Amino acid sequence: MSEILLRPATPDDAAAIARAFTPARRSMPGVPDIHTAEDDLAFITRSMLPDNTVTVAELGGTLAGVAAYADGWLTHLYVHPDHHRRGIGAALLAHVMAYCPQGLSLWVFQSNAPARAFYESHGFRCVGLTDGQSNEEKCPDARYSWP
Repeated sequence: MSEILLRPATPDDAAAIARAFTPARRSMPGVPDIHTAEDDLAFITRSMLPDNTVTVAELGGTLAGVAAYADGWLTHLYVHPDHHRRGIGAALLAHVMAYCPQGLSLWVFQSNAPARAFYESHGFRCVGLTDGQSNEEKCPDARYSWP
């Protein structure tokens, strides 16, 4: 098995990040697919990369996952579905937690039981639920915090 390599993202990574981000978003249970791949690339280029600290995970030379964080919030953590259950998400999350020892908050869709279980297994706890009316997808979500 290949070793997971974590490194800071650069603007040149935008297309590779989108190739992991888009299928990861589309694989989330119970969440409508409301953006095109082109929309995702534009978002990554114009918002994710400039507004966050972004770390990518490579496995065997392929960008397989991404984590973005800013101001005590884990804003994005996505792993391409072909690379699930290989420790990439755990490696990215541990990296972000190490850089944010004061704590982290995040949002996750309530219907995404695998993600909720993942965060709970890493010490996050649910601190609030919403009806989803304030997110683009209009899907109920949950706020998690650590520690």
